[in-house]
Amino acid sequence: MMGIKVDPRYFVLLFLLSFVIAGQLFLGFFQKWDSMAVSVSVAVMAELLLTRLIRRQWIMPTSALITGLGISLLLSSHLLWPYACASLLSIIIKHAVRMRGKHIFNPNNVAMCFMLWFLPQYAVSTPKQWTNGYEVMVFILLLGAIAAYSAGRLDTVISFILGFAFFACIRYYFFDEPLFYAFGPMLGASFQLFSFFMITDPQTTPPTRVARIMLAVCISGVDTVLRLQEVTNSTFYSAFLVTLFIGLPYRIYYYRKSQERVVG
Repeated sequence: MMGIKVDPRYFVLLFLLSFVIAGQLFLGFFQKWDSMAVSVSVAVMAELLLTRLIRRQWIMPTSALITGLGISLLLSSHLLWPYACASLLSIIIKHAVRMRGKHIFNPNNVAMCFMLWFLPQYAVSTPKQWTNGYEVMVFILLLGAIAAYSAGRLDTVISFILGFAFFACIRYYFFDEPLFYAFGPMLGASFQLFSFFMITDPQTTPPTRVARIMLAVCISGVDTVLRLQEVTNSTFYSAFLVTLFIGLPYRIYYYRKSQERVVG
C-alpha cells in the first residue's frame, strides 16, 4: 500500500501557527492578533488576485497563508500598514522576480530587507526572546524540524546553525565579543524562525545537498561579517546577499549543466 504524501507546506503552516499561538498566549510577543490578521488577509488577497490575472485560475492560497504568518512574526511595528505593505511586497516579488518558473529570492526575506532598510522608522525586527517558555520552545522547534525534514531541507537548517555557532566562536575568541552577545541570538525565537522558515524555501534553495550546505554556511559567514560591522538585522541582509551573488549564479550554472546533459 502506498503511503500518503503530505504537502510539506502544511508542516510549515503548523510550525508558524504554533509560533503565533505561543507568542500571543505564553511569550508576550509584541505583535498582536490584528497585525497577523492584516498580514494574512493582504497576502491571501494579493495571491488570489495575481494568480487569477496571470494564470487565469483560482488556487488554494496555502503559500500566501505561510507568507502572511511569516511577515506577522518577523516584522514589528506600532502601525498596521507596514504589515500590509510587507505582505503585499512579498507576494508581488514572488510573482514578478522569477526564473524558469520559480521565484529567485525568498519573498519574505526581500520584503523584510526592504522594510528594514528603507522604512526603519516604521518597521523593525525584534529579537523576541523565549523568556521562560522552554517547554513551548522545544515543541515548536520539533515542529520546525519536522517541517524542514519533510521539505528535504533539514541539512540547510543544521548547517546554518552549526555555521553560526562556529563563527560565534570566532567572534568571541578573536574579536573580543562578549560570550552572550556572540551566542545570545541562538536563544531567541527570531533565530529559530529564520533558521527553520526563512532559509528553507525549497524553491529558492539549491537542489543538491552539498550546495545547500555551502549556501547555509555562506549565509552564516556573511552574517558574521555584517555583525562585526555592527549592521543590525544582519541575518536578513546576509540571506539576500548570498542568494544574489552566490545562489543566483549557481542556479544559472546548474540549469545550463542540466541542459547540456539533456542535449548530450
